[in-house]
Amino acid sequence: MLELKDVRFSYPSSSEDKTAPSFCFNLTVNKGQIVVVEGRSGIGKSTLLNLVAGFLTPHQGKIYWQGQDLTPLHPSDRPLSMIFQSNNLFDHLSCRMNIALGLRPSLSLSDDEWRAVDAVMDDLGIGAIKDRKPDDVSGGQQQRVALARALIRADWQDRDLLLFDEPFSALDRETRLDCIEVVKRILASKSMAALMVSHDPEDAKRLGADVIAL
Repeated sequence: MLELKDVRFSYPSSSEDKTAPSFCFNLTVNKGQIVVVEGRSGIGKSTLLNLVAGFLTPHQGKIYWQGQDLTPLHPSDRPLSMIFQSNNLFDHLSCRMNIALGLRPSLSLSDDEWRAVDAVMDDLGIGAIKDRKPDDVSGGQQQRVALARALIRADWQDRDLLLFDEPFSALDRETRLDCIEVVKRILASKSMAALMVSHDPEDAKRLGADVIAL
């Protein structure tokens, strides 16, 4: 179970903007549950994910996973996997290598791990681009590479919580539906919890969200 208890965060104000936003989050995501946070830009959806992931530090409150206080932990030590809105791919590596980083930063993978990388690429319809660099593929293909990296990391490293920041925004309708089915299957097979932010209410329905937070 993920719990945010009175988690408060404020961005620093500047000379140009003296009304920097402040946020307070109280949220529970149970094991195996899919929670989707919807709303317009600027209301703190990505801030919420970055707090849970550890890229931002709350000014007040606690974040718990299975009763453990995550607040002091480095992002790499948190039991979660995240797909970023910006994809965060490395341009000098092939798409296959970018996905393999989710398993092992050294890229020294076993034969079984390489087969798993190829399998998730095929599941997401990007097997044909495995040797190409991110700059040589479309935005939708880049997003699927980032999605594959997050999914394989969660699947193979027992990361029981998945965080998604607009994971399907760059995909056409048919590809979006295919990717959602892959995500649903992996979440169900591992009883993972998922917290996703989205601008599209249809994504929550297609993913079978248990809770929609506005």
